[in-house]
Amino acid sequence: MPYDSGIFNVCVKPAEQANSFTILLSIHPSITGSVRMKPSDIPFDRASIKVVCANQTFDRKQAKTEQSDDKTILRWDSLALSLERRDDGVCSVTIGNEGEETIRLQRVCIEWPAGQFEGRPDTREYVQLYHSRDFSKLSGIRPVHRPNEWSNPADASGMVTVLSARKDGSALLLGALPPYGDCFADFPLLHDKPHRDGAFGVGVHLHSPRSFAPGQEETLAGLIVLGGPDGNALLERYGELIRKRLDGQLRFQPRVTGWNSWDYYAGAIRQNDMIDNAETARRIFGETLRYMVVDEGYECQWGIWDSGWKFPDGLDGLCGAIRQTGYEPGIWTAPLLVNVYTPLYREHPDWFVGDAQGNVFLQNLGYGSMAQLDITHPDAAAFIAETFRRLRAAGFTYFKCDFTQLLLGASSFSGKDMSHAGMLRKLFGIIRDSIGADAYLLACGAPYEAVAGIADAHRTTGDIHNYWSHIRQNIRSMFARWWMQGTLGNMDPDFAIVRCGETTDDPQLNRRFGKQPWKVGANWCSGREMNAEEAKTLLLACLVTGGDLFLGDALGKLNLDGTMWLGRLLEQPAGRGKPVNLFRHDGDDLPIVIADYGGKTLVALFNLSDDYRVQQLPETVRQQAESGDEFWSGEREFFPASGDIPLSPRSVKAWLV
Repeated sequence: MPYDSGIFNVCVKPAEQANSFTILLSIHPSITGSVRMKPSDIPFDRASIKVVCANQTFDRKQAKTEQSDDKTILRWDSLALSLERRDDGVCSVTIGNEGEETIRLQRVCIEWPAGQFEGRPDTREYVQLYHSRDFSKLSGIRPVHRPNEWSNPADASGMVTVLSARKDGSALLLGALPPYGDCFADFPLLHDKPHRDGAFGVGVHLHSPRSFAPGQEETLAGLIVLGGPDGNALLERYGELIRKRLDGQLRFQPRVTGWNSWDYYAGAIRQNDMIDNAETARRIFGETLRYMVVDEGYECQWGIWDSGWKFPDGLDGLCGAIRQTGYEPGIWTAPLLVNVYTPLYREHPDWFVGDAQGNVFLQNLGYGSMAQLDITHPDAAAFIAETFRRLRAAGFTYFKCDFTQLLLGASSFSGKDMSHAGMLRKLFGIIRDSIGADAYLLACGAPYEAVAGIADAHRTTGDIHNYWSHIRQNIRSMFARWWMQGTLGNMDPDFAIVRCGETTDDPQLNRRFGKQPWKVGANWCSGREMNAEEAKTLLLACLVTGGDLFLGDALGKLNLDGTMWLGRLLEQPAGRGKPVNLFRHDGDDLPIVIADYGGKTLVALFNLSDDYRVQQLPETVRQQAESGDEFWSGEREFFPASGDIPLSPRSVKAWLV
């Protein structure tokens, strides 16, 4: 049974060799050209397959193999691994414990070394979409053979990757379709030589460290392989497959807007600051905003999510005051983190996750040493549920849940039969049940595949701040994850902020930071604070994601220009923008994004480099119109006949066509 990708027909059938099956790909008759690195080059019959457990590794070479039309089963004395092709074109990977003792599973590795690919593709001929598991690392397009300023090629892409040929743009996508079983999927590149120049292959690693009981069987993941002449088209198709797989489970809501206290006030936020900004927002922006979110700083201590001395009317009083301004109240929490100097930590020492030696797993953050609640401990899980029921009863309808990805560093738990992925999914399931289906839930840091179908929105970038170093890094991740908007829910690109010397008379744009030069790879408050052009670049990038839009400045301290720019941003939501040159050689520094905007086409040309550059208007835009309305001013501008658009460093030009 073929699987029609729209460009290629992909099917799985028994290979000519015994005890194997192969992914085959044939070019659709209506498409010309060829793909040099294609799914037909990675048959399972030639794959190296291992199941790694705590005390033993099960290698394919020692397995007995059973073969049927669409299914291959590898059997060892106590373990079975099934690779099955389903009617929808997805290959499922299922593992079962057929022995009499519990097995401590670690991971399943399916690999095709460099020699398995026809033509032995060379690393210098390809770029790769690197998709980090959560926003703590950047996503983007990187060279296959060498590190760059933001990424190391030794880091395996999580959930999905795309390999794109530099010469003609032809591409191969390998991905897992969430939600899958209790595991994470990685796609490492397998280099022929330690220097990473030369031939390379690819693998699939399914990480699931947990106990497998006798008789237990579970499908870990559904894998998909797509090929075509364009990487963006493959990502679009991948998104369609995810939506189909999650049909009836995903929570699709219109993008939401609001204001959040973190970026300007951080932990210094007070009750009066919240009310002042809510009243100012109502006066300036009216109903174009929906939520007023209190971020870190309201709480007694981390882990005790109740109001401290800066909020004398309590959280229910805060909710009531926000509602009087016409907005909905929202709140930030770090659901798993507990400060070690709390009675909660003192009185319940068994509620917390541990390290490999069984000690409490501690991490030092800005607010002290933190332990993490163990979601596999029934009492700890009940405590989390009660906390969120209480916050919902206080009146909050928007919940930003942060830092849950830190659980990935822990290695010992009360329960032994659940991996990190399952724990995070259980955590967000408990939160969803506690706050209700009508509340809005932002997963800020949770690995995307672990909470798909539970959270309404997902953070796609690191923390923004009003420095170009933050803006540059965040835009890279926003655009590399363009396909996620409307696929896993709404995407959250962090705050749209505008404060700079041209938009406010505030003498202190931030709390006092140490001054440091901008250096390669740095992104935290490096260099100077942003200027007006850089602020507009950030605002346009946030808009064209099509995702949620939250403001983060002290609104009453902005001048007319600042509030006008934010108001312009809130006038009309943009559809999901596509960075049309994402995989091209200039796509990182000079992204071109096209999005629907109220029935018109919004075309944005970015220059994220420090040089003056010339960008080409897309041919499709030039054929559509000879002029456009400049986004900020609304004035009609005629495009040059050549299509060449000069761009200043760290800037954007955008038109409605």
